[in-house]
Amino acid sequence: MKIKIAVIGSTDFCQRTEQLVNKRKDIELNWYRYAEPSEAPSLLQTLKPCDALLFSGSLPYFYSKKQLDNLPIPTIYLQQDETAVAITLLHLSAQNQQDLSRVSIDVREQSYIEHVLNDLGRSVELPFVHLLKDDEKITTITSYHQTLSLQGKTDMAITSVHAVFEQLQQQNIPACKMIDPESTILRSIEQAKQQALLQKSNSAQIAVGIVKSISSRQNVETSIAKMASIMQARWSVHDGDFTLYTSMGNIESAIKNKEFLSTFQSLATKAKMAFGCGESIIDATENANFALNLIQLSDGHCFYMLDTNKRLHGPFPQSEVTVEMKITEPALVEMAEKTKLSPANISKLMQYSLMRQTKQFTANDLALYLDVSRRTAERTLKKLVDYKYATIIGEEMTYRQGRPRALYEFNFHPYF
Repeated sequence: MKIKIAVIGSTDFCQRTEQLVNKRKDIELNWYRYAEPSEAPSLLQTLKPCDALLFSGSLPYFYSKKQLDNLPIPTIYLQQDETAVAITLLHLSAQNQQDLSRVSIDVREQSYIEHVLNDLGRSVELPFVHLLKDDEKITTITSYHQTLSLQGKTDMAITSVHAVFEQLQQQNIPACKMIDPESTILRSIEQAKQQALLQKSNSAQIAVGIVKSISSRQNVETSIAKMASIMQARWSVHDGDFTLYTSMGNIESAIKNKEFLSTFQSLATKAKMAFGCGESIIDATENANFALNLIQLSDGHCFYMLDTNKRLHGPFPQSEVTVEMKITEPALVEMAEKTKLSPANISKLMQYSLMRQTKQFTANDLALYLDVSRRTAERTLKKLVDYKYATIIGEEMTYRQGRPRALYEFNFHPYF
């Protein structure tokens, strides 16, 4: 199977990728060249059908970030790392005997520079470093290097942006481009290919939708037929319940379809709906029924999808959060067995721990995140405290009259 990858980048980058893959039979690259990274969003409007999208760097990727949300294909960008910095500095040192203390350089992360200089094992003064920002203007980056050169502080500018290199050359400012290692480019192309193959595999999985009517069948059937058409699904009805047969890829496309979501909203007061995916119709149906049980506990104005790996997606259309409904890490299994908390709740606790800017929180904070009552959150926290997975570290005074609220802190490691 030949994978088609669209490449958005400078002419120089596109020519290089063409040379690197011209003999490969497993992929086909289609190049979209820009003069400046800010042109990337307009190039997206000209994309031909493809399986994955590769940007030549972070700037064109972040310029296009808003448009990428509507693309149904995997998207990656060539990520700069210490290797690129090391090779570029080595090249300068070997060719020009360049004094690194008189170099200006723009990079995505300052740590790339620091790691390379530390690895050199000698005392080197850190060069002038400009950290690239999302959606940054090319003129800003060029001006940074130009100013240092005109002030006599630098003898060479190293830039990660081809357009900046060209502008510096036009101004007769000594400059060189960051060298993207051949191995990094090939690795990025391979990553795009593998993500495309994975998405194709996932999209082809069997998906079953179950709709339980709470209104008259006639009122529901029109909406079902319309949604089935959008999802390219076959459907049947038995004892007032509807079953839709399609693929995971079709569901993922439908979730982004405004007409589909609008039709669902009109259906939400008349029926409950959920989807399940699996390697067989039996597995997909079982997962759909599991997801449907969650809907029946809510107000019905949302739907979930449970995939073959027991990951719960939703609630749609309000959110696209993914929650693990099974756990395999020994430490998490032990945590579930001791506290009797479900895998879904443990997964949510992990996410809550990671998203907090501060370690301390109250039962009310947790209740708001989990969308449960404060009493339910307090019961959950009691289980965690009893088994040393959380600790009461103090109290917080309330703004109104009443008892102070307990302050909690998790004791488990969130990065399993």
